[in-house]
Amino acid sequence: MIASQRLSDGVLLFLPLCPSTNARMRPVRMGRLCRDILTAEARDYIRSVGLALKLWARFKKFRPIDSYCRLDLWFILPRTNCDAHNYGKVLFDAMEAGGIVTNDKYILPRVMGVWHDARTQIIVKFPRFPTRASA
Repeated sequence: MIASQRLSDGVLLFLPLCPSTNARMRPVRMGRLCRDILTAEARDYIRSVGLALKLWARFKKFRPIDSYCRLDLWFILPRTNCDAHNYGKVLFDAMEAGGIVTNDKYILPRVMGVWHDARTQIIVKFPRFPTRASA
């Protein structure tokens, strides 16, 4: 599900495409109030990709990012009318759930490219590869 490639100046992560921000919330009536909750598709993505990222980080001894960090993003989207900036919220929530970042407010996204193909995915480049000191 997750593939990675080590670079001289960081690491590339190849992740499946997440649900769009437009499709991540749905309104639910709670008494007299109406609240937005995550859709089942968004919750499943956050849970499954978060777990895969957690396992990857443990295997690679990746230390969570705890300060502001620029991430380069490349998107392979299914249609030409998809906006690349609509995929960040669910992706960053999954990265936080997976322990890649301690808080998703530290992510400074930079969209580097957008392609359109049936094989949808997101490519994330970390400019550095923080690792835990081995004990």
